[in-house]
Amino acid sequence: RFLDLGASQQSVRITGSMKYDGAETDRGNAKTVRLRKLAGISDDDVVFLAGSTQEPEEAMALDIYRRLSEQWPRLRLVIVPRHPERFDLVARHLDSSGVAWQRRTLLNEEPLDNTDHQAAGGNHQNARVLLIDEVGELGAWWGTSQIAFVGGSFGNRGGQNMIEPAAYGAAVSFGPNTRNFRDIVTAILARNAAVVVEDAAVLEQFVRRCLEDPGYAGALGGRAKEFVAEQLGATQRTVELLGDLFSALGEKETPRKGLNAA
Repeated sequence: RFLDLGASQQSVRITGSMKYDGAETDRGNAKTVRLRKLAGISDDDVVFLAGSTQEPEEAMALDIYRRLSEQWPRLRLVIVPRHPERFDLVARHLDSSGVAWQRRTLLNEEPLDNTDHQAAGGNHQNARVLLIDEVGELGAWWGTSQIAFVGGSFGNRGGQNMIEPAAYGAAVSFGPNTRNFRDIVTAILARNAAVVVEDAAVLEQFVRRCLEDPGYAGALGGRAKEFVAEQLGATQRTVELLGDLFSALGEKETPRKGLNAA
């Protein structure tokens, strides 16, 4: 667009998107490892994480989990609502669903003494559904997932950041409404590194396919991780260009007479 407005080619440098540089790529990072241990996620668990969700995406993810977990008992569901003010609303929905579930904020509690290790209100010990009612942890929780759904993409919000789960190599999916990330979506879809799910039924088909064919999920996630890795470095390239610019400007300046240096 700068070029279209008349800027010279020599004045324009495209360094890439710095959004990629903030993404963690190592599932073995200390925060993710700590959260996996805290949640009791084992190596043979398959984590389906619905992150940055809005209504009705949590209910969709829960319904899919309930239907598929009977056939795949190692399936786990992690729900991370986008807005903290919706934590309790989602908690009430989980209570009414009848599934055993756990609040993230209660993971540090001591195990209950009752024989089935269950209690109402999101303190079901060893539950396989987890509600993240904590702010600022989603980036690390993505590292626990093999199957990812990026929320805000079925409503009118325009999508949320899909770079983080892609960077970990998760099998990434999102709904059709991703206008806020259209450039990233165009690029990642061109690499066959993510899947658009048009509705809840298609999302269920995607999760089922990932469970039935781990090779498919692994290949999809591998392409996503590779795609993100290729985008890294924009921040450093930008800093270097700015450094050159400031140096050039400094050389052009001449000291003013009569002024003492501070």
